[in-house]
Formats: sequence, structure tokens, C-alpha cells
Amino acid sequence: MHLDLGQSVKHRESVGIRYRSQQEALQFLGNVLADDRGVGLLHGPNSSGKSDVVNQFVQELPDNAVVAIVDGTRLKARQFLSEVLEQFGYSVELNSSDEMLNMLRVIVVQQTRSHQAPVLVVQNINNMYPSTLCVLCKLASQMVHERFALRIILVNHRYFYRIMGSPSMSPITDRLIGNFELEPMTVQETMAYVYARLRSYGVDQPDNVFSIDICTELHAASGGWPVKLDDIIMTIMDQAEDFPVRLEEIDHPALRMQSKDAAESVAVGLPAEQESPQLIVTLDGKTQQFIELVSSRALIGRSDLSDVTIDSNFVSRQHALLVQDKGALIIVDLNSRNGTYVNSRRVNAKVLQDSDIIMVGNHRIKLILPSGYASGVTEDPDIADTARMKGIADARRIKDSEIPTLVVIDEQQA
Repeated sequence: MHLDLGQSVKHRESVGIRYRSQQEALQFLGNVLADDRGVGLLHGPNSSGKSDVVNQFVQELPDNAVVAIVDGTRLKARQFLSEVLEQFGYSVELNSSDEMLNMLRVIVVQQTRSHQAPVLVVQNINNMYPSTLCVLCKLASQMVHERFALRIILVNHRYFYRIMGSPSMSPITDRLIGNFELEPMTVQETMAYVYARLRSYGVDQPDNVFSIDICTELHAASGGWPVKLDDIIMTIMDQAEDFPVRLEEIDHPALRMQSKDAAESVAVGLPAEQESPQLIVTLDGKTQQFIELVSSRALIGRSDLSDVTIDSNFVSRQHALLVQDKGALIIVDLNSRNGTYVNSRRVNAKVLQDSDIIMVGNHRIKLILPSGYASGVTEDPDIADTARMKGIADARRIKDSEIPTLVVIDEQQA
């Protein structure tokens, strides 16, 4: 029997369920508006549902709230100002960016005095022209009665250290109360999300369509990210002929990749559920990042080109390298200024064990190794020396490819 759900399958709409990370993101955005500094950064992968979070947040604002949501990708200063003015309710034709900026400043001040500070959401700040960033910084500097007159929410796929670390961005970064990184759903949250999605499509008994085992496979295929999960679900509902659904009958890239990964694990004699090494990055006892090592090499450093980026003056731009080699995980110090420590001992290169604590600067990185990795291995000098030479070569290659630090120029050049 074909599952005909009509046009509702073709459109992605809210399913009325919020998983933990999404709820925390909404709370974070609420704190941004309540804080006197009033600037926050929301980031996560392209499929993490950042736009959904922003839209839900805006919908819950008071009816008289003035809000503009602008995609900064390749917007010149005039285009940026024009879009903000239009969404604030003013359609005007002015001759220059300066005139538009001055008018927007007046509007922002008046709105703040009469009601509450307007809200500006800027997406994809990493793709904005320097001149447009300069305009944004000027707006961020606007004050009324010794209070900032504009609340700003920045949305990006990651924390862009090269931009945010530029001195020219200080009007923004000085007001930044923090950044929030969206995390994927757990298996349980994925199941609840899938069933809520099916109910929104008119399916009364979703567990008769997708079993718990199928939901687990959908979580693995989507990585727990809602946008990717929605795409898989819509593909399944378009292609399925009967139910319960059988994923082997569905043609979708993520499902094909999942099957390939499982087949390759079996081919090399590993269990299909084999996990990758995991890193938990903490500062002063608070978890800042949770990272899964999926490639053979991972660079740790202050540079935003690093795989494990740590924004600290105590961490070198290319600080250390993690190398998976000969069934072991090795850490290699890259001649860092302050050194690399494992379990409080300074190392140049070392084979890591499960639960080892790596220390770079003031940050601690706890290592969680899955079964199948070398355990109790004493350090092999040949492996360590080889890894060190490869690590330094990789770091130099990355350094050579880096883009110079952003310099903000005057908006008239746009």
C-alpha cells in the first residue's frame, strides 16, 4: 500500500517538538535579549536547524517587537541597510549608504525609547563583505540613555575566529555575551521527532510505519540533525509502497552511505557499531566542545582552520596533532609555545590511552577510546618520530593556506 500523504510531505513545517539542544538554544537567545550587552552567536552545521530555532524564537516575541532577519551572504552595505530598513517597516529611496545608516540609527533610537530595542538577526556573517561588517559594527555602537539601542543575534555554521578576533569587530565582540553551538538529537529524541513528524503528516500510528529499530537507523543516517532527518523522512514517504517501512527499499544518499559504512565495517572484521575516538574539551570544569575523531589526523590549535579549535592565547595556532596510526592514537606536539601535556606530564609525542587527559594551555581534553584501539601499548619511538614529522608537515601546509586576518574597510568601497 502506498503512503499518500498529499502535499504536506513536500513542505517542511514545525512539528511542535523541541529537543534538548533546541530548547537550550531558545533559552540562550532569550538571555541575549535580556542582557544589557545584547549580542549573541548561534552556530551549528548547515543541517542543524538554526533557521528553525530563529523562526521559533521570533514567533514568541511580543507582537510589537521590531525584528529583521537578514542573510549577510555577499550583501553590500547599501543592500544590507535597505533590507534592514524594509523589515523594520520603512521603504525609502536614499542616495548613499551614509544617509541610510543615519536614518536607521534614528529609527533604532526612537524604537528603543518608545517600546523596546529592535532585534537584528544576521545570518552567515562569515560570508559578509568587510564594508558591510563595518556598518554592522556602527549599528552595534549606537546607544540611547547609556544603553545599547539594538539587540543583535549572529547566526553562522561555526564560531568564525578570524572575523570575531579582528580588532575592528570590537563593537560586536565587546558586547558578546556568549556563543551557543547546536548539538544533534539523541536516539530517543530522534524517535520522538520522527513520530511527531509522521503525525503531522496524518499518520495516526507512526510506530506501525517506523519501528524503533528503523528510528535508530534514521538517527545514524542523519547524524541526529533535524533538517537531514526531514529530508530522509520525506524521501521515504515518497518511495515507500507499504508499511512497516523497509529501508533497503528506499533510495537516499544518506541511507546508501550508512549501508556502505556498515558493509565496510563487516569487511574488515569490525562490529558495525564501532565508534570513533571522542574528545571532551573543558575549561574550568565546564564542557565546551564534544568532538568525534572521524579522520586519521586532527589538528589542535587556536587557528580557526584547526579540527579542534581552542580560542586561547595560551594555545598556539598549530599546537598539536592527533594521528591514528597502526591501531593506536598518537598525540604530537608541534613545537607549541606552552607545550602539550598528557596526565600532567609534558610530551613531544605519545601513544594515548583511554581516559587520558590532554592539557593545552588552560584547557583539558579528555580522551574516550572505543574498543579495538591499542590499550596498554608502550610508546614506539619509530611511530612517534614518524607521526611528529608528518604532523609538522601537515601544520606547515595548513599555515601556508591560511587567509590573512580580516581588515574592515570603509563602507563607501562597497
